[in-house]
Amino acid sequence: MKNNKLFLIAINTIPNPVVITNGKELLIANDDFLSFFNYANLEAFVEHNSCVCNLFIQNDDCFSLDKIDENTLWTYHLFNCKSNPITVSILDKDGNPKIFEVAINKLEEESSQYIVVFTDVTSIHKEKELLEKMAYTDHLTNISNRQMFDKLYLKELENKKRYGDALSLVMLDIDHFKNINDTYGHDIGDKILVTLTQLISKHLRTNDTFARWGGEEFLILMPRTNKETAYEKAQELRQIIEDHRDQIPQFTVSFGITQILDSDKELSAFIRVDKALYKAKIKRNDVVQL
Repeated sequence: MKNNKLFLIAINTIPNPVVITNGKELLIANDDFLSFFNYANLEAFVEHNSCVCNLFIQNDDCFSLDKIDENTLWTYHLFNCKSNPITVSILDKDGNPKIFEVAINKLEEESSQYIVVFTDVTSIHKEKELLEKMAYTDHLTNISNRQMFDKLYLKELENKKRYGDALSLVMLDIDHFKNINDTYGHDIGDKILVTLTQLISKHLRTNDTFARWGGEEFLILMPRTNKETAYEKAQELRQIIEDHRDQIPQFTVSFGITQILDSDKELSAFIRVDKALYKAKIKRNDVVQL
């Protein structure tokens, strides 16, 4: 490349990591880029890393090499990418993941050399994640709220249609919860809600969805699970809760269970599981499947 020194002087005025590359190797890197990776010069970086693209770590929201064909240059893909903004995730010199927004352009119209500018947007993404968590998490129990459940329920319905796996729905309710609040106060009632979610969360699979439906009512969505297996799990959870002893009053929970059917309409499974729970509440501390 001609005028390397001139290019280097120019890109060192940019307060972001900047490189010039042909997609296979780095030709020029500014001081901010080298400082980010803790290298004294470009030669030292290249000695340990063939290309910056190999340092893009996998992240669902970001670009990485696994998302393109091995014969496609990352620079070509990003330059022609229609999505905006383009982001990549890279580990800094201390091993902390950072998220960068990428701006890429050709040095000349017919050139195979690109200038790539990385802008650190990690704090923006963290704030976005926090806001999303606040929007989809129940503030008391720290599990999914109704909005998140609805979102994940639709996703699991699509998976059921695609793969034909069983999908079960469990609704549970704390027995005599109004009496608990009236007798011991709402602070104790809140502690019972938190205790309940902690006990149940410990005994669910990572792909199960556990959400607060409202008040003392909760839902569990169990992918790849028929209602017989869901019934066994509910009995296990019911017994764990009944046997639990703590500094709070003892409490019990009733469970209703149903399996999502191919013939179910939008709300029919919820109506069915609600009926199952109603039947369980007649006896209390019971599990009923419909």
